[in-house]
Amino acid sequence: MTKYLIDSNSLISPYRTFYQFDLVPSFWKWFKEAFDESIYLVDKVRDELCHVKGDGDKDDLQLWIESHCLEKDKIIHPNRDTGALSEYANILNYIHTSPLYKQKSFDEWATFEKADPWLIAIAKAHDYTIVTMEERNRNLNPSNPTSKEPRIPDVCDALGVNCINLYDLMHEKKCVI
Repeated sequence: MTKYLIDSNSLISPYRTFYQFDLVPSFWKWFKEAFDESIYLVDKVRDELCHVKGDGDKDDLQLWIESHCLEKDKIIHPNRDTGALSEYANILNYIHTSPLYKQKSFDEWATFEKADPWLIAIAKAHDYTIVTMEERNRNLNPSNPTSKEPRIPDVCDALGVNCINLYDLMHEKKCVI
């Protein structure tokens, strides 16, 4: 069975736009079932989604995540995983040495709190498929390297990591709304 790592934008985008809780509750019911079966959260993605601590002003998505997706065995802590740590270093080295990216791109991902390289590191180390709403940068070119933040699908392609979007996941997991 395929195991998936979800990027925060794959929950934030539906929540804010096309699958709001009150408009399409069936999407969230389906997501919870898929999550229980084969979707995992990296601790840094959890922290992006659950950024308000204590009794602060939490949005409905954070409240839903806290109620439905924080089971201990569903949260991955990569800083405790030597395979993921090794892949994390490889990913940062790839961005730093790739002719496709400028130093500013590397700097965007070189902070320990940034979830994106950790997603890729865990997926590479343990054969997960990443689910993200990010799109590939069709303009990546070594003769004109980008200074923008690397995009997950581009780095996954370069490093041989499976990466799909939310709609692909919905097809694979047979979501019917």
